[in-house]
Amino acid sequence: MSGRRIKGYKYMVIKNQTKMKKEHIQAVMRAANFDNDRYKKFKLMYNFFGLLFGMMFVRYLIFEMLEGGEPQPVMMVLYGIVGAVFLYIGMYGMDKSNYKKYYRIYGNMIGITFTYEADSEGIRMTDEEGDNEFFEWERMLKWVEDLDSFFVYMGLEECLILDKNSFVEGTDINFKELLTAVAGLKKEENGDEYEK
Repeated sequence: MSGRRIKGYKYMVIKNQTKMKKEHIQAVMRAANFDNDRYKKFKLMYNFFGLLFGMMFVRYLIFEMLEGGEPQPVMMVLYGIVGAVFLYIGMYGMDKSNYKKYYRIYGNMIGITFTYEADSEGIRMTDEEGDNEFFEWERMLKWVEDLDSFFVYMGLEECLILDKNSFVEGTDINFKELLTAVAGLKKEENGDEYEK
């Protein structure tokens, strides 16, 4: 954002200490797919076709039970299997595959406490061994929140996770206001390319 500071946060530092948990990985996955239209379309398509083939299976099953026509066990089994496969992929398989991808990225961080210091220029992340990295606000792609945490994406697969109940300086409300201010400034500079 061309080195501009966020108005009202020049001298304010918001500090958070979050211990990475296994539950965070699923939360990051959900947050990443929150605005992923491609992911949502594929999930919807798999579930739709699963239900469609499932209904055809039920139709043949009812005809078989009523003996109203020629028995077609091959078609009935085929529709049943295809419907079950599509529903499995749409309801469980896509998320399972996604979880494995995110576990490869974040799994080795489980149990580590990260300290985050956010100000008008960005967020400094420090781990327990003292290694740190500074993320300028201009790197932020998006931020998402759920009931427990904030997820700040500094890259497609680079997410900072801050628990809402782990702020030691400032509050979760202060941090949300800062994120909103950053998002507003980015939107102002980039037109409509950035959206919360």
